[in-house]
Amino acid sequence: MKKINYKRRAMLASLGQTAIAVLFGLLVGTIVILISGADPAQVYQEMFNKSFFSSYYFLQTLTRATPIAICAFATAMAWRAGYINIGVEGQMIVGGFSALVVALLVPGPPKLVLVLAIIVGLIAGALYATIAAVLNMKFNVTIVICTLMMNYIADNVVSYFVTFPLRATSGDGFSIQTEAIGDGLKFLRFFKTSTFNIGFIIAVLCMIFLIFISNKTTFGYESKMTGFNKNFAKYGGVNEKKVMLITMGLSGAIAALAGICEIFGVKYRYMSGMFTSTSYAWTGLMAALIANLHPVGIFVSSIFLSGLQVGGQAIQRSADIPLQLSTIIQSAITLFVSVKITYKHIVKRRKIKSNVEEIAEGDDK
Repeated sequence: MKKINYKRRAMLASLGQTAIAVLFGLLVGTIVILISGADPAQVYQEMFNKSFFSSYYFLQTLTRATPIAICAFATAMAWRAGYINIGVEGQMIVGGFSALVVALLVPGPPKLVLVLAIIVGLIAGALYATIAAVLNMKFNVTIVICTLMMNYIADNVVSYFVTFPLRATSGDGFSIQTEAIGDGLKFLRFFKTSTFNIGFIIAVLCMIFLIFISNKTTFGYESKMTGFNKNFAKYGGVNEKKVMLITMGLSGAIAALAGICEIFGVKYRYMSGMFTSTSYAWTGLMAALIANLHPVGIFVSSIFLSGLQVGGQAIQRSADIPLQLSTIIQSAITLFVSVKITYKHIVKRRKIKSNVEEIAEGDDK
């Protein structure tokens, strides 16, 4: 009973933090709107009508939320264990592109090729993420810097293949993109007039998977212990290297799934810069931080941030409010969460320092 209550409190705390951060972001947005001379109530009404209260735009919001949420789950998978994986974008690119190459080049029954493409994409994303883990273990390379730099490597290498060997010969010739996948390889769409597809169900399954692996498995326990205190986990018999490899591998595989869902569910091809320009991974990072890495909170935050982006695009077309308003609100939300995290970190360090000083004084006596 106590364990259930603790989990419930953790989920409510995550949702509460999300709500407070959102209110702070909207407050900052209100100030910006007032400075621009517009009516905040009217702007927000238009924004939310064009993102949550219209069936067409709401489906667009959910479609855009799919890769954002999956990227956020990939981030949370690594960060909960104390491994700051900033390379979700690169893993998304490598995994999605690898799956696409299989879909374009491997012959066979469409369903079989689709399954093979997804498996190859997941493996590619996992292996790409574990490179940083191996470099950290062998040469003590910082995972944060390594994964960040590997984003650029992935984007530029894949851009080369899209620009030259795999560039589509059909079309206008100006677009830097691959050929489209066959109809039998496309993800199921729920409505003919919308791009909303089965990828959203995959995002929900990712959330359930993250909850299960965190709360119901030995690995999940070891992973959380490593995130809380690596020295304590190591003293308790946890194999840190094993946990690091598995955690980064799972994080990379989940990130790859985001790229696969976007390619096979929405775009049906790879276009140069399609993941860097949309910033799915960085928006997912925001969603993960806003929700304090809790899966349910992440899911809610991802849908809200997606709605801000969709609504921001809509009001730019219908009003004189620039698209950057949604970016300002997102940034304000993230700033609020970052300040909270920094404050908690400072308090934690002060407590540790105080405890060390007390122990030292006790030894002197």
